[in-house]
Amino acid sequence: MNISKDAGKIVGVFGWAKFRFIGCIVCAVIFIGVAILCFSLMNIPTSREAAHGGAYFDTTGWPVSPFILFMSVGGGLLILAAITFLVARSVKAKYTFTVYEGGIASRCGGKETYIPFRDIEDVYLFSVGRGNYSGELNSLAYRKSRQNDWIIISLLNTDSEKLISLFRQLHAEQRSRALQEKIEQGQKVRFDYVSAKNVWLKRAFALRIADYLKIDASLKALYLTKEGIVIDEKNIVINKTDCITNDSWVENLYVLDSHGSKKFSMMFPTIISGDAFITTLNKVIETKD
Repeated sequence: MNISKDAGKIVGVFGWAKFRFIGCIVCAVIFIGVAILCFSLMNIPTSREAAHGGAYFDTTGWPVSPFILFMSVGGGLLILAAITFLVARSVKAKYTFTVYEGGIASRCGGKETYIPFRDIEDVYLFSVGRGNYSGELNSLAYRKSRQNDWIIISLLNTDSEKLISLFRQLHAEQRSRALQEKIEQGQKVRFDYVSAKNVWLKRAFALRIADYLKIDASLKALYLTKEGIVIDEKNIVINKTDCITNDSWVENLYVLDSHGSKKFSMMFPTIISGDAFITTLNKVIETKD
């Protein structure tokens, strides 16, 4: 993999949380060891005569024979071991990351891909696990464009909260700079968004991370221009006296005029690359005459 000179210094390296993986492997090995012990006890004698003076099980009053008992327990432990191995695979993050000043490199299956932050079009923040109920945006997926697959930063990565925070900061700064250049040239820049209903439904019913990312068919577009925001064929003119605020309880983003009246509102997690949107919009406001 070739890293461009513009990448800058390495800011952080983030692998995957090995503790849970190692814990699952250790449990699986213990289950297998105890299962082998059970299988070795299946044919132990059940009477003194059969033992010829050696060790034996006194099965008086036992509802089942030692053979059936140890075979059942051993078989059950092998099934538990197999399930634990599957869990171990599931707690291993698919991607590991190296964050540079100018971009991010992801590694998956021995293949490493570097993308400059300024070139990443889509960043999707979402909540999984306990974050579904608190609204905490604890997972992030990004891709260079719609033609590329999502790359996922999840709770399975080490220091995932720090990684996501670092990514959001660097991407917002550098992507918005690239978009602002286009706006200053008179172009309009596109941001996609999903409906708030879509976000809430996925929080309630999505079973896998992949389910959260099935959004392409429902994406809609809004645009930023020198004049303001264009959404649903409506032009919202932005003035220098406008300001951006948010309500963390309902996760809403607002643009308010000088009198405090709402000119624009949207649920923040519905905006793809929402941080870059806010940063770029702030620059549009700042450059107003």
